[in-house]
Amino acid sequence: MLRVFERPITVAVALIAIVAVAFGLASWKLGFWTDDGPGPGLLPFAAAVLLAPTLLLILREEFDSGERFHPAPLTAIITLCVYAFALPYLGFLIPTVVLIVAWVRGLEQQSWTKGLGIAAFLIAVGWVVFVYLLKVPMKMLPGLL
Repeated sequence: MLRVFERPITVAVALIAIVAVAFGLASWKLGFWTDDGPGPGLLPFAAAVLLAPTLLLILREEFDSGERFHPAPLTAIITLCVYAFALPYLGFLIPTVVLIVAWVRGLEQQSWTKGLGIAAFLIAVGWVVFVYLLKVPMKMLPGLL
């Protein structure tokens, strides 16, 4: 049983496969298409479909078992989970600035000004695309729509 953990990539592939199946099942329940256009299940379905070839590519790769553990991918996943949790409570603006500045400073080791500049640019692009063009109601700040 512990033999699986000798090649941790197998565990990672199994977890990604579980996520892909969950996305596929959820997308089926949500529906891919409506009379007006794409349904809420289209994006999870696309993610599930794209995860399948990714799993095959991961399994084909040769990984050096002597490689040192790098916490950056785990830190990135935890940061994105905190961001997703904070969005409904703090709106789009505050968590996005914190996420991008933390990412640029912590993971990429860039300057504060670069982080704030990238955050401002991405927030502006996100607002234009989702609020202005697509008319998605998005809470920008706590208490405001």
